[in-house]
Amino acid sequence: MAEETKIITGKIKGSDRHWKNFLDKNYLGSHNLERGEEMLLTISRFVGEEQVQSADGSKKLKPVLYFKEPVPKMIMNITNGNTITSLYGSHPDNWVGKQIQVFATPVKAFGKTQDALRIRDFVPRIKFDITPYKIQLSEANSLAELKAIWVKLPVSVRENQQLILEKDKIKNIIS
Repeated sequence: MAEETKIITGKIKGSDRHWKNFLDKNYLGSHNLERGEEMLLTISRFVGEEQVQSADGSKKLKPVLYFKEPVPKMIMNITNGNTITSLYGSHPDNWVGKQIQVFATPVKAFGKTQDALRIRDFVPRIKFDITPYKIQLSEANSLAELKAIWVKLPVSVRENQQLILEKDKIKNIIS
């Protein structure tokens, strides 16, 4: 039987977790995920050149992702950058508000195998009940009200095709 993936949206500390979760780490790492866990994260900001301190104490400029969820920021590498580009395009401004699913996997690097963070090569599809959002939209009495309600909805909700159809239906009725 295949192990079910557990989606988490924050850093978890506990004696049943990797000991590095107790350190005040500045960056997200593979130790933040236990076997079978993946993080669903919403990109809030991209910084193309941020000073990052290496294990040897030297500082280098690296691209860094920040998230809406309460997790540390993540240093971008070429592999993960290419994955996000395949999902959302090559311009980081288009990544803001978009969700990614992060997992840990063994990779060979620097002559040894170690766990590394990777981004799934698909746009996360999270099931949720759109009924409360449909009710909110149906309360609009004008196009301006409909627009005001729509822009306040979470980005992931506004990308739901059924809700887009519902909004367009309401738009046709009140216009």
